[in-house]
Amino acid sequence: MADTPDGSIVIGIALATGTVRCVALDAWTGDVLASVSTSLAEPARSPEGHSTQEPGYAATALGLVARVVGSLGASANRIRAISATGTSGTVVPLDASGHPVGQALLADDTSGRGLAAAHGLPDDSMLGRMASAMGSACAGGASVARLASTADVVHAALVGGLVAADTSHLLEAGIDPEARTWPRATITLGLEGLVPTLLAPGSVLGVVSADCSRRLGLRADVLVVAGMTIRCTAQIATGATHLRDSVGVLDTTLSLMAVAGTEVTSPDGAVRSHRAPDGAWWAGATSNVGAGAFAAYRSGMTTRELAVLGMRAARRGPATVVCYPLARSGERFPVAEPSLQALWSGRPADDVEAHRAILEGVAFVERLGLETLGDLGAPSRRHVLAGDGSRSTVWAAIRATLLAGRDVSLAGRGDSATGAAVLAAVGLGREPFGQVVHRLVDPPRPVEVTDTEIETLEASYATFLRLVAMATGRDGGPPV
Repeated sequence: MADTPDGSIVIGIALATGTVRCVALDAWTGDVLASVSTSLAEPARSPEGHSTQEPGYAATALGLVARVVGSLGASANRIRAISATGTSGTVVPLDASGHPVGQALLADDTSGRGLAAAHGLPDDSMLGRMASAMGSACAGGASVARLASTADVVHAALVGGLVAADTSHLLEAGIDPEARTWPRATITLGLEGLVPTLLAPGSVLGVVSADCSRRLGLRADVLVVAGMTIRCTAQIATGATHLRDSVGVLDTTLSLMAVAGTEVTSPDGAVRSHRAPDGAWWAGATSNVGAGAFAAYRSGMTTRELAVLGMRAARRGPATVVCYPLARSGERFPVAEPSLQALWSGRPADDVEAHRAILEGVAFVERLGLETLGDLGAPSRRHVLAGDGSRSTVWAAIRATLLAGRDVSLAGRGDSATGAAVLAAVGLGREPFGQVVHRLVDPPRPVEVTDTEIETLEASYATFLRLVAMATGRDGGPPV
């Protein structure tokens, strides 16, 4: 920005699967001036693999913006830019005015797999879901003009019509994020006229419409800025955006992202690279392990009971058994095995040891994931812990100890709405992406390594690698 603060405010909107959050930041200091959230409609999932949601994203998000504007009072006149972020892979059919004309298909919807396979695409290709969404909407008598992400839906509502889209939300459709072009399968699937022009994240999509300005109480010149997926904006909020930075977002699952100088992918498609606003590549993948493992192993326990178990596990020290704590069948990364089950090297002595083993097991997967990203071309020196699971001091210490050799720190914020607001500030065009992040994002706090546990955990990690090798047949031995 300029050499002195100008009082600008930026807004970030984060559309998760079940919730929407809206944050207003001071675009000079990064201070949170307002924050509101609400729920979205519960997704509908069927045994046949359909996964849909009522597409009320725009109405919900704009309602939150109106609440933020109201809470800011006269300061709302300082709002200069807005950006939205959403989950990756979700598809929403829109009409020529930018309004939804059919159900949203979520990333785990399987209705487009047959179409994808018929055109030589991976089963989980977003293009397959796009073709399925178009077919379903047209079958219902709707006229489809655009296939969009959830963030696109909100941006269209703000601008008052169809807009271009960022490369990040549509990466899973096989687009080229550097050339910003669509794959040939777009034509063969009959989608050529229904996909948006692609822009880099942080690009200006337009300004709010006169109607939106009047209804929400915004200035007429507020910019609408292209965003990135909800995992990427979470990464922005951690500040892990420099070359050789990485971030581990631990929630129900574990998502890893690492910053590289070149595009990084994996042959199985598990690793994809987003193009950041500064031209760097953010290589990322998600494991099915995470805090969700406790739902499988500790069903019925309260949050307090889990906290007590965690403290007892901390005092107990490293477990004598090792596990790969999958809550359900199948893994994506760092092991690509659709039928992989939870792995245990033995039976835990009691609940405390089982709890400790799960904490360590997730940390083992995180280390293997970072090592895999490094082998593919995205090594990291500094690793930032984020997500709800990272609030556990016991878990954070185990993760840091397993990653000794890297600088491990805990994100100051790490929430996606804040990251979206930072991208909105980038859209103001007053300073480079890295400088905006440095100024607006709270620096992460170092996590202490437990030196007395390093040797034992290293030995357990070696056991973990042997367990994985046997289970996948990678060592030539029989699977367990």
